[in-house]
Amino acid sequence: MIKELSKICKTLENESLKKYNTYKLDCYCKIIIFPSNIEQLIESLKIIKKNNYKWFVLGNGSNIILPKYYDGVIIKLDNLNKCAINDNMIYVESGYMLNKLANELSNKGYTGIEWATGIPGTIGGAIYGNAGAYKSSMSEILVDVTLLDNEKIVTLENKELEFKYRDSLLKHKKDLIVLSCNIKLEKGSKEEIKKTIEERTLKRIETQPLEYPNCGSVFRNPEGVSAGKLIDDSGLKGFTEGGARISEKHANFIINYDNATSEDIIKLIHLIKDKIKKNYNIDLVLEQEIIK
Repeated sequence: MIKELSKICKTLENESLKKYNTYKLDCYCKIIIFPSNIEQLIESLKIIKKNNYKWFVLGNGSNIILPKYYDGVIIKLDNLNKCAINDNMIYVESGYMLNKLANELSNKGYTGIEWATGIPGTIGGAIYGNAGAYKSSMSEILVDVTLLDNEKIVTLENKELEFKYRDSLLKHKKDLIVLSCNIKLEKGSKEEIKKTIEERTLKRIETQPLEYPNCGSVFRNPEGVSAGKLIDDSGLKGFTEGGARISEKHANFIINYDNATSEDIIKLIHLIKDKIKKNYNIDLVLEQEIIK
């Protein structure tokens, strides 16, 4: 299968994934491929499915917990990275970085995407998880998404994607792969946009452990309360498992401070969930995705 895939696109075997995830977990996969276009993606999937291998699409690895070894095929769509602006409609492909797009559009005076300037994920991943911040999200600016559904290319409108808080149809239909999307923004005051971004950037630096590898918020916020506050009030800041630690700067962050493994992080996740359930009878919902 590796020989077949390597004839179609760039294919690596037993590749370290440390540079492909923001936890910087030192893990490996059996195969990782980098299709250059949709045709290569379709042909690669045919081969993967013919050989009954498991697979998943990896964006920037900023919201996932990778296993020590993934015995399947990881698909990277970095080469799907085109972007085109037509007045207030923006076409962008799935491999484009969300924070890059947000900064570029904000600098051009577009408003409505300022919230995304600090999110280090891809457009595909942002749509998949309905990424958001500051009470805004992808679902508010998205017009439609073009997807690969097995070998068929389909376009779904916003309302068909069943967006919810950090959730979408794509999380429940894993065979759907984001290829591109259209988003709609309005023009605003460059000065106000710049001021908002600067204020939020400063706050993020002050309140989040950006000096350590992490994957952002670990849990979704329950209705009406901050997950970080619940964890903080339960005295869990600073708890350590192996090389992973619950951040002392922001309790809803787990950091890799000393060569953490996925097992270390998952143990802390269970510790938090159990403690919050015991203290408040609240079942925290994991925002990050554990890959098996």
